[in-house]
Amino acid sequence: MPSDSTAAALLTVLAGSLILPLLLVGGIFLIVGLNTGSTPGPYTVVFAKAGDECGATGQYLDSSTGEPLRCMGPGVLRDAALEFPGFSREQNDDIRRWLATLAEDGELSVFDHRSVQDRIDGIAAGLPPEVRVERESGSTRIWIGSGLTVAGLLLLSGFAWRWRRNRRTGY
Repeated sequence: MPSDSTAAALLTVLAGSLILPLLLVGGIFLIVGLNTGSTPGPYTVVFAKAGDECGATGQYLDSSTGEPLRCMGPGVLRDAALEFPGFSREQNDDIRRWLATLAEDGELSVFDHRSVQDRIDGIAAGLPPEVRVERESGSTRIWIGSGLTVAGLLLLSGFAWRWRRNRRTGY
């Protein structure tokens, strides 16, 4: 019977080497896919303070003055230029003038922040589809992660069923 225990051990190692990576990679794809929509989009303005961290997307502006911020993100030093993809020069200038007008009284309020974002969203909504840049979707990563996780769980359940059946028969 030592050959049976060796075979069982080899099958366990083989199953673990297939199932564990499937579950881990599937879980990572699911986490990344689900968190993709939480980052700022290309037309999102993030009002922050000097020294705050910034992400790879979005426009980072000083919360009190509306000036573009130089900020440090995950491995990136970014200079915000207040240029939105697909916007014409006039549209970008309109946003800059609107920010300057709002900041004339000394400081931007939360309502000012919202009005700037509303104006940007209005311009972005009117862009032709071939010019407009869409927010990155995580649906492909979610599907891949779901498929890998389901495959890993099916393999795990099949292995557990087979192991249980062999235990009952005395193998």
